[in-house]
Amino acid sequence: MLAAEYTIRELLLRIAEGDENAFSKLFGLYRDRLYSYLLKITKSRSIAEEATLDIFMKIWNGRALVPEIRNFDAFLFRILQNCAIDYLRKAKRDRLQQLEIWEDLENLVAPQADERVLHAEIEGTIRKVIDRLSPQRRQAFYLSREENLSYDQIAQKMNLSRNTVRNHVSAALDFIRGNLDNGMNIGSFFLFWMIS
Repeated sequence: MLAAEYTIRELLLRIAEGDENAFSKLFGLYRDRLYSYLLKITKSRSIAEEATLDIFMKIWNGRALVPEIRNFDAFLFRILQNCAIDYLRKAKRDRLQQLEIWEDLENLVAPQADERVLHAEIEGTIRKVIDRLSPQRRQAFYLSREENLSYDQIAQKMNLSRNTVRNHVSAALDFIRGNLDNGMNIGSFFLFWMIS
């Protein structure tokens, strides 16, 4: 995958020292793959290009920590998932666009997996964690995610302040993230709750 002159590990070490040539080589190695992935998700050349450049800017700005990355491909894929999640948050109001994105991500992330089995497995894992939330927090979370109610609507329904509702939903998300099994894909969690 890499020209004989450097391994990925060597490039990362050189980048950590501020070597712009090593960074350019890394950029050249991964740019097209990242761009293609993001283009399939966003359906927008400008958004995909901007997100690709943003990913590499984050790598450059955090270059001091780059040598600690053990599996650069997995690290990069995690960043891609986060970009996809950010895009999904912005696309949350457009149901057709969400369905197209979900289909694209499933094809990219787990092409061999049967969609129904994958969805059921994700849902089961998430629901077990959600069941451990306090009743009020769980209700606020469900009203936000399953009924798509705004914080104001939930506040009125639950007789709480808007800030309390926001805090409940935020705390529920933090709890769920922190309590998912290590093997559970965090990106799948967000995709499930934003799209289902």
